Amino acid sequence: MRRASVLSGVAFRTALLFMLVFAVVLGITGYAILRSTQGLLEAQIRASITEDVELMRDANIAGGQRELLHFIRDTLATRADREFAFALYTTEGRPIAGNIVGGPHFRGWGHVQIAQSPGQHFTAYAAELEDSVVVVGRSRDFVHSISSAIVNVLIVAGLVIGVSALAIGYALSHRVSAKLAVIDRTLEEVSRGNSEIRLPVGRSNDQIDHVSGQINAHLDRLSEFMASMRNTIVAIAHDLKSPLNRVNILLQDAASERDPQKGMERLEQAQQEMDTLRGVLDTVLRISRIETSDDSSGFAPFSPLELVRDLAQTFEPVLEAEGQTLRWDDLPETAPAIFGDRKMLQQALVNLIENASRYAGANTAIELTVGERNGGATIAIADNGPGIPAERREEVFQPFTRLDAERSRPGAGLGLALVKAVIVRHHAQVELGDNQPGLRVVLSFPAPPTRPPKPPYADV
Repeated sequence: MRRASVLSGVAFRTALLFMLVFAVVLGITGYAILRSTQGLLEAQIRASITEDVELMRDANIAGGQRELLHFIRDTLATRADREFAFALYTTEGRPIAGNIVGGPHFRGWGHVQIAQSPGQHFTAYAAELEDSVVVVGRSRDFVHSISSAIVNVLIVAGLVIGVSALAIGYALSHRVSAKLAVIDRTLEEVSRGNSEIRLPVGRSNDQIDHVSGQINAHLDRLSEFMASMRNTIVAIAHDLKSPLNRVNILLQDAASERDPQKGMERLEQAQQEMDTLRGVLDTVLRISRIETSDDSSGFAPFSPLELVRDLAQTFEPVLEAEGQTLRWDDLPETAPAIFGDRKMLQQALVNLIENASRYAGANTAIELTVGERNGGATIAIADNGPGIPAERREEVFQPFTRLDAERSRPGAGLGLALVKAVIVRHHAQVELGDNQPGLRVVLSFPAPPTRPPKPPYADV
């Protein structure tokens, strides 16, 4: 696996973006924390200095310069000489005691230096006490130490979190890239004709696993389609071989026939066979167009009751002539509308009625009913003929599939295949059931949309 593909992965780039955003947030937050901490420490230093100034005021009240002198000497002797600054001056600026370098050139808050730490600034307060000036200071090393510690902690935390984020992002990106590589290899195998290969689906059930599951479902349908296509091609070749042979024989007979009348009869028979072949190929092409089209611009809501009534009035005399009965009087007064192509569904129902009439036999009854299921309409065509065995009901929807008992009858075995294509095109379902006796075909349609979808490119 190329490292570039891992570094360009979404997970790694997300981790990198997180690290950059985190660095900015950490810098802003850290600066705010640092300034707040420094302010608190400065406030503590000034509070401590103020307390010592008040103590020196009390000492001055108690004993004047002498008491101040003792207070400064005792304090310097008991406290760290590099952390505290004390000094006593006359009002003219002459030093009397203390460790501060130079005289105070300010009153109130300022900065001073001590002899033990030249170059180091102390926060200090200078106050006049009668005929004396006292200066009290504190070292700012503690503030600098705490500030440095905070900065170091923020830097280390930023580096640890940033490196960890990049490592996690790299690991996740590597994992995703590995799965995508498997998908790429699998699809390449599929493109080479291996329709049996499938993607592994992990237990983590992440987005890649979800996509892999969807791809496997598509591959299953593709495999079924390819198998169906192969079977269809084989069936077409098998079913067209005999008519073509008959046409060939008839043409040869017509060419060798000396009697012009008989020769014309042979040619007419060959023409009939060719018309049958053309009809079969037209039906195959129509099924293919229905299965591959997704154009619903011709779809519109219509009443299944009107469709069934029209078909019943058309077929009733035809079936009576065949010695059969058509029942359709038990239709409800209302039924949900069907959203679809009326002519296409009419052709599907014609195929089902003709199949029922052809295979149910004489003195049988065919019944048309309309109902409702899950908010959508249902149309049922039932007969009391021999029916279809349960184990072969799905098989009859395959193109050129005919039951053994039907081989002697005319037909190419495309009627139910066309019905299946039309029903799937309308996102509906077709079920074959036992009518006890006979076959019952139920077409179940989804509830019509509250707002019909726009036709393709309607807004262009």
